Amino acid sequence: MGKLQLEPQDYQDAMAKFNLALDNDPNKIEAYYGRSEIYSALADYAAAIKDFDSILQRQPNDPLAYMFRGYSYGQLQEYQNAVADYTQVISFRPDYAKAYYNRGTIYNQLEEYENAITDYTAAIRLDPDYVEAYYNRGIAHNKLQASQNAIADYTEVIRLNPQDAEGYYNRANTYNKIQEYQRALSDYNQAISLNPKDIEAYYNRANAYNKIKEHQSAIADYTQVISLNSRHAPTYYNRGTTYLACQEHQNAIADFTAAIRLNPNYAEAYYNRGITYNKIQEYQNAIADHQRAISFNPNYAEAYGNLGIVYQNLGEKRQAVKNLQKAAELFQQQNNRNLYQYVLNRIEELK
Repeated sequence: MGKLQLEPQDYQDAMAKFNLALDNDPNKIEAYYGRSEIYSALADYAAAIKDFDSILQRQPNDPLAYMFRGYSYGQLQEYQNAVADYTQVISFRPDYAKAYYNRGTIYNQLEEYENAITDYTAAIRLDPDYVEAYYNRGIAHNKLQASQNAIADYTEVIRLNPQDAEGYYNRANTYNKIQEYQRALSDYNQAISLNPKDIEAYYNRANAYNKIKEHQSAIADYTQVISLNSRHAPTYYNRGTTYLACQEHQNAIADFTAAIRLNPNYAEAYYNRGITYNKIQEYQNAIADHQRAISFNPNYAEAYGNLGIVYQNLGEKRQAVKNLQKAAELFQQQNNRNLYQYVLNRIEELK
């Protein structure tokens, strides 16, 4: 149902007109439809549902009333009722692609992704150019880890609408997930060219650049994200880890500090700032940051391990062994055999 584009006084006048019509004739279907459209435009979906109920009491086989009521139920997150209404529409109109699409969207909300895919496929069979159905089927395929199917769907979206930035962006994310980073970068580039202010595209492109160790390109993208949103702590954190990989220690510390300022409970930022302080031999700062990380995450095995290494660098053998033993205990609990063995070897060296 399209939303009415009316001013507040226009809504009141229209509502009064439909109320009067229904007072004069309670069976006037057009008035129920008109009033329900106003309710929907005002996001009063419960009131709209009552009007659709009134229609269906008088016209039990009206597929549009079920369709619009299903939409209203969906807006109220009454998903099972929405599914029931769309199913009723399909029983009357098995050739109605939009009904399958809408029911598929509700199944997506319910995390019933296989049912969603079945409905989107039915919609596409009826309307092979149904861009939104390909797009949402791609989302459902991704939820089921069917990456190649998702890529195929996003490719159809792009074929049908080459200017669809979201199609490129979602295909890029899928390529990123299956470690096809060059293809991901190509799609992120296209998404950004179509939407130069897409923060998430810059952010995820930076992550892809990091995967292939193109750190300067990653830094440039994180910097672009910050220019668009200076309050996003994970971007400072990720740029900090990239600076750390480039051994630009002061820049890394500045970014971890910015992330902590925005999120004072950011355990990973304290941890990585502690690592950076250790690398430049500011051991007391390193100790303080690792302890802070542990205070937020008492099971932070890596933080205990690196804290032990800091104490080892200071020649404080007892504290080093104590923290390394705690790290070994946690790595064993976490079934991380490689790091467990690594820490045991460090302890043996100290002994």
